[in-house]
Amino acid sequence: METFVKAPAVVNPSVPQKSTLSATVSLLFYPTGVYRIWTKRYPLWARLLYTLLGLPLFLLGSIYVGIVVFALFLPELDMSIGDRKDRTVINKVGNYATTFLKTGRETGGAYELIRVELEPQGGNGWHYHKTFDEQFTVAEGTITIGLEGKELLLSKGQTATAPKTKMHFFKNPSSTKTILIVKTIPARGLEKTIRIGYGLSNSGQIDANGIPSNPWHMALLLGYSESYFPVVPPMIQEPFIKGMAKIAQWRGEDKVLEQYFR
Repeated sequence: METFVKAPAVVNPSVPQKSTLSATVSLLFYPTGVYRIWTKRYPLWARLLYTLLGLPLFLLGSIYVGIVVFALFLPELDMSIGDRKDRTVINKVGNYATTFLKTGRETGGAYELIRVELEPQGGNGWHYHKTFDEQFTVAEGTITIGLEGKELLLSKGQTATAPKTKMHFFKNPSSTKTILIVKTIPARGLEKTIRIGYGLSNSGQIDANGIPSNPWHMALLLGYSESYFPVVPPMIQEPFIKGMAKIAQWRGEDKVLEQYFR
Protein backbone atom coordinates (compact mmCIF):
# COMPACT_ATOMS: atom_id res chain seq x y z
CA MET A 1 0.00 0.00 0.00
CA GLU A 2 1.49 3.27 -1.08
CA THR A 3 1.73 6.18 1.29
CA PHE A 4 1.31 9.65 -0.12
CA VAL A 5 2.95 12.56 1.65
CA LYS A 6 1.49 15.99 0.91
CA ALA A 7 4.19 18.28 -0.33
CA PRO A 8 4.48 21.67 1.39
CA ALA A 9 3.02 24.61 -0.50
CA VAL A 10 5.54 26.48 -2.59
CA VAL A 11 5.57 30.18 -1.92
CA ASN A 12 6.45 32.35 -4.86
CA PRO A 13 8.47 35.26 -3.42
CA SER A 14 7.61 37.42 -6.42
CA VAL A 15 3.90 37.32 -5.54
CA PRO A 16 3.02 39.67 -2.66
CA GLN A 17 1.39 37.90 0.23
CA LYS A 18 -1.91 39.08 1.64
CA SER A 19 -0.39 40.35 4.88
CA THR A 20 2.26 42.39 3.04
CA LEU A 21 -0.32 43.93 0.73
CA SER A 22 -2.54 44.80 3.67
CA ALA A 23 0.33 46.50 5.49
CA THR A 24 1.19 48.55 2.42
CA VAL A 25 -2.41 49.66 1.96
CA SER A 26 -2.56 50.58 5.64
CA LEU A 27 0.50 52.82 5.28
CA LEU A 28 -0.75 54.53 2.13
CA PHE A 29 -4.31 55.08 3.33
CA TYR A 30 -4.14 56.20 6.92
CA PRO A 31 -7.87 56.03 7.81
CA THR A 32 -8.00 52.48 6.45
CA GLY A 33 -4.86 51.64 8.40
CA VAL A 34 -6.29 53.00 11.65
CA TYR A 35 -9.46 50.95 11.21
CA ARG A 36 -7.54 47.77 10.44
CA ILE A 37 -5.03 48.09 13.26
CA TRP A 38 -7.72 48.73 15.87
CA THR A 39 -9.91 45.83 14.69
CA LYS A 40 -7.07 43.29 14.65
CA ARG A 41 -5.16 41.76 17.52
CA TYR A 42 -2.22 44.15 17.57
CA PRO A 43 -0.59 45.18 20.86
CA LEU A 44 -1.95 48.39 22.33
CA TRP A 45 1.43 50.14 22.01
CA ALA A 46 1.49 49.35 18.27
CA ARG A 47 -2.02 50.75 17.80
CA LEU A 48 -1.18 53.97 19.62
CA LEU A 49 2.16 54.37 17.85
CA TYR A 50 0.60 53.94 14.40
CA THR A 51 -2.30 56.29 15.20
CA LEU A 52 -0.23 59.09 16.75
CA LEU A 53 2.69 59.02 14.31
CA GLY A 54 0.59 58.38 11.25
CA LEU A 55 -1.79 61.32 11.71
CA PRO A 56 0.70 64.18 11.14
CA LEU A 57 2.25 62.31 8.20
CA PHE A 58 -1.18 61.75 6.68
CA LEU A 59 -2.12 65.43 7.13
CA LEU A 60 1.16 66.66 5.62
CA GLY A 61 0.78 64.28 2.70
CA SER A 62 -2.80 65.40 2.10
CA ILE A 63 -1.78 69.08 2.12
CA TYR A 64 1.10 68.36 -0.26
CA VAL A 65 -1.12 66.49 -2.72
CA GLY A 66 -3.77 69.20 -2.47
CA ILE A 67 -1.26 71.95 -3.31
CA VAL A 68 0.26 70.07 -6.25
CA VAL A 69 -3.07 69.01 -7.75
CA PHE A 70 -4.67 72.45 -7.32
CA ALA A 71 -1.66 74.14 -8.96
CA LEU A 72 -2.02 71.92 -12.03
CA PHE A 73 -5.13 73.89 -12.97
CA LEU A 74 -3.50 77.31 -12.54
CA PRO A 75 -1.71 79.39 -15.22
CA GLU A 76 2.06 79.04 -15.56
CA LEU A 77 4.30 81.55 -13.80
CA ASP A 78 4.69 84.86 -15.59
CA MET A 79 8.44 85.37 -16.04
CA SER A 80 8.12 88.67 -17.91
CA ILE A 81 9.17 92.10 -16.64
CA GLY A 82 8.48 95.62 -17.80
CA ASP A 83 10.60 97.66 -20.19
CA ARG A 84 12.96 98.89 -17.50
CA LYS A 85 15.46 101.64 -18.28
CA ASP A 86 17.52 101.19 -15.12
CA ARG A 87 20.30 98.75 -15.99
CA THR A 88 21.84 98.66 -12.52
CA VAL A 89 20.09 97.77 -9.29
CA ILE A 90 21.71 98.33 -5.90
CA ASN A 91 21.23 96.34 -2.74
CA LYS A 92 21.57 99.04 -0.09
CA VAL A 93 21.80 96.54 2.75
CA GLY A 94 24.99 94.95 1.44
CA ASN A 95 26.05 98.01 -0.56
CA TYR A 96 26.62 96.06 -3.78
CA ALA A 97 25.14 96.20 -7.28
CA THR A 98 24.04 94.09 -10.22
CA THR A 99 24.08 95.36 -13.80
CA PHE A 100 22.01 93.76 -16.56
CA LEU A 101 24.35 93.67 -19.56
CA LYS A 102 21.97 91.71 -21.80
CA THR A 103 18.37 90.97 -20.89
CA GLY A 104 16.20 88.14 -22.11
CA ARG A 105 14.10 90.69 -23.98
CA GLU A 106 17.18 91.88 -25.90
CA THR A 107 18.41 88.37 -26.78
CA GLY A 108 15.02 86.99 -27.73
CA GLY A 109 15.16 84.62 -24.77
CA ALA A 110 18.45 83.04 -25.87
CA TYR A 111 20.33 84.09 -22.72
CA GLU A 112 20.70 86.65 -19.93
CA LEU A 113 24.01 88.30 -19.03
CA ILE A 114 24.60 90.16 -15.78
CA ARG A 115 27.49 91.69 -13.85
CA VAL A 116 27.37 90.94 -10.13
CA GLU A 117 29.38 92.52 -7.33
CA LEU A 118 30.00 90.14 -4.46
CA GLU A 119 30.98 91.42 -1.04
CA PRO A 120 33.60 89.45 0.95
CA GLN A 121 32.15 86.05 1.92
CA GLY A 122 29.07 86.83 -0.17
CA GLY A 123 27.41 84.15 -2.29
CA ASN A 124 24.81 81.42 -1.96
CA GLY A 125 24.41 77.79 -0.90
CA TRP A 126 24.06 74.51 -2.80
CA HIS A 127 21.17 74.52 -5.26
CA TYR A 128 20.28 73.63 -8.84
CA HIS A 129 18.13 74.94 -11.68
CA LYS A 130 15.97 72.69 -13.81
CA THR A 131 15.68 74.55 -17.11
CA PHE A 132 18.87 76.56 -17.73
CA ASP A 133 22.65 76.36 -17.58
CA GLU A 134 24.53 78.95 -15.52
CA GLN A 135 27.98 80.16 -16.56
CA PHE A 136 30.29 82.06 -14.21
CA THR A 137 33.26 84.17 -15.36
CA VAL A 138 35.45 86.09 -12.91
CA ALA A 139 36.00 89.69 -14.01
CA GLU A 140 37.80 90.80 -10.87
CA GLY A 141 39.08 89.02 -7.76
CA THR A 142 38.54 85.33 -7.01
CA ILE A 143 35.49 83.14 -6.66
CA THR A 144 34.81 79.66 -5.30
CA ILE A 145 32.46 77.59 -7.44
CA GLY A 146 30.92 74.46 -6.03
CA LEU A 147 29.95 71.94 -8.69
CA GLU A 148 28.62 68.44 -8.06
CA GLY A 149 30.30 68.11 -4.69
CA LYS A 150 33.64 69.64 -5.76
CA GLU A 151 34.97 73.15 -5.21
CA LEU A 152 36.88 75.17 -7.81
CA LEU A 153 38.80 78.36 -7.06
CA LEU A 154 38.62 80.67 -10.07
CA SER A 155 40.62 83.84 -10.66
CA LYS A 156 40.23 86.67 -13.16
CA GLY A 157 39.36 85.47 -16.68
CA GLN A 158 38.49 81.92 -15.67
CA THR A 159 35.07 80.38 -16.32
CA ALA A 160 33.00 77.52 -14.95
CA THR A 161 29.57 76.29 -16.05
CA ALA A 162 26.87 74.65 -13.94
CA PRO A 163 24.65 72.60 -16.29
CA LYS A 164 20.95 72.49 -15.54
CA THR A 165 19.92 69.98 -12.82
CA LYS A 166 23.49 69.99 -11.41
CA MET A 167 24.11 71.12 -7.83
CA HIS A 168 26.29 74.21 -7.53
CA PHE A 169 27.04 77.34 -5.52
CA PHE A 170 29.30 80.39 -5.74
CA LYS A 171 31.03 82.39 -3.01
CA ASN A 172 33.58 85.15 -2.67
CA PRO A 173 36.20 83.62 -0.33
CA SER A 174 38.39 86.73 -0.17
CA SER A 175 38.38 89.86 1.97
CA THR A 176 37.79 92.16 -1.01
CA LYS A 177 34.95 92.67 -3.44
CA THR A 178 34.68 90.29 -6.40
CA ILE A 179 33.04 91.00 -9.74
CA LEU A 180 31.36 88.08 -11.46
CA ILE A 181 29.80 87.83 -14.92
CA VAL A 182 26.86 85.42 -14.91
CA LYS A 183 25.22 84.06 -18.05
CA THR A 184 22.08 81.91 -18.01
CA ILE A 185 21.21 79.87 -21.10
CA PRO A 186 18.37 80.17 -22.06
CA ALA A 187 16.99 83.31 -20.43
CA ARG A 188 14.47 82.55 -17.70
CA GLY A 189 13.65 84.50 -14.55
CA LEU A 190 17.05 85.68 -13.34
CA GLU A 191 16.47 89.41 -13.89
CA LYS A 192 13.03 89.31 -12.31
CA THR A 193 14.36 87.40 -9.29
CA ILE A 194 17.20 89.87 -8.70
CA ARG A 195 15.03 92.96 -9.09
CA ILE A 196 12.45 91.65 -6.63
CA GLY A 197 15.06 90.35 -4.20
CA TYR A 198 16.93 93.64 -4.07
CA GLY A 199 13.68 95.57 -3.80
CA LEU A 200 12.46 93.52 -0.85
CA SER A 201 15.86 93.78 0.82
CA ASN A 202 16.00 97.56 0.43
CA SER A 203 12.51 97.91 1.92
CA GLY A 204 13.37 95.79 4.95
CA GLN A 205 11.23 92.82 3.96
CA ILE A 206 14.09 90.28 3.94
CA ASP A 207 15.89 89.19 7.09
CA ALA A 208 19.62 88.74 7.67
CA ASN A 209 19.44 85.18 6.35
CA GLY A 210 17.91 86.29 3.05
CA ILE A 211 14.39 85.03 3.88
CA PRO A 212 11.43 87.26 2.92
CA SER A 213 9.00 88.05 5.74
CA ASN A 214 6.11 87.09 3.45
CA PRO A 215 6.26 83.34 2.65
CA TRP A 216 4.34 83.89 -0.58
CA HIS A 217 7.11 86.20 -1.76
CA MET A 218 9.61 83.45 -0.95
CA ALA A 219 7.60 81.02 -3.05
CA LEU A 220 7.57 83.45 -5.98
CA LEU A 221 11.33 84.07 -5.77
CA LEU A 222 12.03 80.34 -5.80
CA GLY A 223 9.58 79.90 -8.65
CA TYR A 224 11.05 82.68 -10.79
CA SER A 225 14.63 81.52 -10.20
CA GLU A 226 13.64 77.83 -10.47
CA SER A 227 15.95 77.10 -7.56
CA TYR A 228 15.88 73.72 -5.83
CA PHE A 229 17.96 72.36 -3.00
CA PRO A 230 19.79 69.24 -1.81
CA VAL A 231 18.44 66.58 0.58
CA VAL A 232 14.77 66.77 -0.51
CA PRO A 233 14.14 64.48 -3.53
CA PRO A 234 13.44 66.41 -6.75
CA MET A 235 10.19 64.53 -7.35
CA ILE A 236 8.89 65.98 -4.07
CA GLN A 237 10.28 69.53 -3.92
CA GLU A 238 9.95 70.53 -7.59
CA PRO A 239 6.14 70.12 -7.83
CA PHE A 240 5.73 71.67 -4.37
CA ILE A 241 7.82 74.80 -5.00
CA LYS A 242 6.30 75.33 -8.43
CA GLY A 243 2.83 74.74 -7.01
CA MET A 244 3.31 77.23 -4.19
CA ALA A 245 4.63 79.86 -6.62
CA LYS A 246 1.63 79.39 -8.93
CA ILE A 247 -0.76 79.67 -6.00
CA ALA A 248 1.00 82.86 -4.86
CA GLN A 249 0.50 84.30 -8.35
CA TRP A 250 -3.15 83.20 -8.31
CA ARG A 251 -3.58 85.01 -4.99
CA GLY A 252 -2.21 88.19 -6.57
CA GLU A 253 0.90 88.31 -4.41
CA ASP A 254 2.96 89.22 -7.48
CA LYS A 255 0.97 92.44 -7.91
CA VAL A 256 2.54 93.83 -4.74
CA LEU A 257 5.98 93.21 -6.24
CA GLU A 258 5.35 94.90 -9.59
CA GLN A 259 6.93 98.13 -8.34
CA TYR A 260 10.27 96.34 -8.52
CA PHE A 261 10.06 94.90 -12.05
CA ARG A 262 7.38 96.75 -14.09
